Amino acid sequence: MVAIVVLATGLVSAAVLIANIYKSSVRSRYIALATQLASEELEDLSRWPANNNTSPSFIDPHIMVPAGTNTCGITGETCIGTITYPQPGLPPPATGYGPVSITVNGVSTPVSYFDTVCLTTQNGQMSETYQNPNSTTASYNTLTFYSNGNAPAVVTTANQPFVGMTFSRQWVIEQDQPVAGVRRITVLVTLLDQTIQPPVTFQMSMVRP
Repeated sequence: MVAIVVLATGLVSAAVLIANIYKSSVRSRYIALATQLASEELEDLSRWPANNNTSPSFIDPHIMVPAGTNTCGITGETCIGTITYPQPGLPPPATGYGPVSITVNGVSTPVSYFDTVCLTTQNGQMSETYQNPNSTTASYNTLTFYSNGNAPAVVTTANQPFVGMTFSRQWVIEQDQPVAGVRRITVLVTLLDQTIQPPVTFQMSMVRP
């Protein structure tokens, strides 16, 4: 009887250990994906020009911070965008994240400071669905990578897919931070799956002209 009790205790402990290892492995995978998505968005935002040879004062609307703007809520800063959810774990609402009309040299451009990314793996194919928040009607672009070497295909749909792992990305652009003459961009990536606790989030920043 004693041996059975000892064996049962050992098996329960082993089962708990295996479950914890599995949870840690799954969480590590999500965090790695969130890190990649944050880095990807920062790289995209770094490509928008701050000036060019024909118009040195030109700043692309996607990285411009209008004078006096403080939508990010950081006291005493000129900033635009936000990384604060009104309700943790839920997608951004229709207002506060864009699209915001940014005017540069008399031309207004709608700019949003969030998107969603859905990652799906099926039949050996990897698909990435990106929300297009700047369109007048919601649309989603799905880029599918094929294992046979065929060129990736892009399909645009009106509805977000309901399979795979969906991440929300939000970003803030701060003017003259951390020093005058540059802007700091911070991206927050959140896994929209509340069954994973604690929530999977990753934040990354960069400084550019």
